[in-house]
Amino acid sequence: MTAAAGIAATTGAEASLGQESDKGGAGNKPARPWRMRKAYRLIVNDDGGRGFWNWTAPLTTAKYLDALFGPQIEGKPVDALFWCGLQNPSGTAQYGTKAGEVRGSRLKKMSASEWHMLATLRGMLSRGDDPLAVICARGHELGKDVWLSFRVNDHHHVGNPRNSKSSQLYESCPDLRLADGRWDYTKSGVRDQVQKLLREAYFDYEVDGVELDFLRSPGYFPNDKIAEGRELLNSLMKQLRALADEAARKKGRPQGLAVRVPSHEPGCAETGLDWRTWVKEGWIDLLTASCFQSAEHEADLSAFVEGCRGSRTKVHWCVESTAGFPNVEFDRTLYYGGRPNGPSIEHYRGMALSAYEQGVDGLYFFNLHFAFERYATYADASFLHELHDPEGIRGRDHTYLVSRQTHDSHTRFYKSASQRPLPRTLTAEQPECSFSITVGADLKQAAAEKRLQSAPLRLLLSGLTPGDEIAVLWDGKELAGGFEPALAPGVWEQWSGRHSWVADLVHLGRAPGRGRHECTVRVRQRNPEVEGGIVVDGAELAARFWSRPGTPGSQCLTVASIQSRTSS
Repeated sequence: MTAAAGIAATTGAEASLGQESDKGGAGNKPARPWRMRKAYRLIVNDDGGRGFWNWTAPLTTAKYLDALFGPQIEGKPVDALFWCGLQNPSGTAQYGTKAGEVRGSRLKKMSASEWHMLATLRGMLSRGDDPLAVICARGHELGKDVWLSFRVNDHHHVGNPRNSKSSQLYESCPDLRLADGRWDYTKSGVRDQVQKLLREAYFDYEVDGVELDFLRSPGYFPNDKIAEGRELLNSLMKQLRALADEAARKKGRPQGLAVRVPSHEPGCAETGLDWRTWVKEGWIDLLTASCFQSAEHEADLSAFVEGCRGSRTKVHWCVESTAGFPNVEFDRTLYYGGRPNGPSIEHYRGMALSAYEQGVDGLYFFNLHFAFERYATYADASFLHELHDPEGIRGRDHTYLVSRQTHDSHTRFYKSASQRPLPRTLTAEQPECSFSITVGADLKQAAAEKRLQSAPLRLLLSGLTPGDEIAVLWDGKELAGGFEPALAPGVWEQWSGRHSWVADLVHLGRAPGRGRHECTVRVRQRNPEVEGGIVVDGAELAARFWSRPGTPGSQCLTVASIQSRTSS
């Protein structure tokens, strides 16, 4: 039997090529196998900017491929590249589409930024090097799967016909748009265009799958047609599954269908994303729960993990390298140098462990290029060598952070979303706040075995005076801690800044085990002469292990690691 015949003999190209499956879920139903030929632990989404946007044009094809694969894919334990080459139903593609419109093909005059992108794209196409084709070829040469990531409703072109993401179709069909200028998926013309574009991707290119990125950007139907839109979108997803299976039979290998949806699970229902039906019917292979564009250190992923248990759908969690970290800001001036201020490797380990502890199948990186292009903290994205291995990083220094509210938090898009845990202002009327941290390593056992050096819980507070008193509770029991430096008269301090309250859980015999833990901050006494409250601006729990050079799992102290520890 040929490979193609073997695939055709199964439902959705599944049985003969699925190599990995979950254990049976509720009711002891047998799990349906994973369609793809290998498991995915790490996925990198590239937004199409490597080589197109962030290099001086024009680039040769070889230089473009090096810019894309060099720092983030080649030699890394990354299983799949999700390349964002299709911006929206406008059909503006960063490859040689015939079903849509090559991005910027209508522009004769453009901004310098657009020119750098389009000069390389046009040059590659004129040489016969279709970007999507050469990316697939290079990825497969490196042993990586390559998916086309399709932005379901990217809106960067809205209100600007000179933007390269716009198209003749968009400009000539206002009846296909929502009131805010994005595409209206209740319109059959929009859904038909999506099918046309993705059919071309599946059949004319050697992709391994297609991702629908619903986070770019949220909102797909009129507000009064969410129920209708949900059913129409379900029909589209069913048709795309059939399209992928048809392509699998033709190619003789699996063709995947993935989605990126908000990690704020109620937001899915609010906007008409019926992901539970997509999972139940076996339409999607991979679901990524994601924030929008600011790091979310710990989402509650239980709905997705439980909802996909026993199904053929794998669950990934999106790791963002952008804003949302204490003392880390979104700063465009760092494009071309400056003091690196991105997240540390301890931050990445902590985020990964929190997600693994909740049962995800792997990690998905969005805006990874911030680490090696904007913040310049990791020129070669070296942390990727660790994050595929949760067992390996459990015994290495890592830091758990509490999510902070930013402009791009879920409250920007979803009425059902609440504010992120921090910052919080404590007053006489609201004297306490609580937040949770999911610990992905057994720090209690590590402390008992004398492997854990310290586990400082650090709170960043502002608006303090020496007369103020606070209490900090960990899992309902008060901790003995204090300010560093001491909160006392006569101590030099910058009172307009943030102050650190610290308690070492190892020294207190309170090192936590794996799982979710709750921390509560309470104001016991407030200086009556001071207006306003005390602000809990940030919180983190760090795990610091003893270094034992020459022994298994040791962490050799280098200048870089010492500096990292000193600055954290």
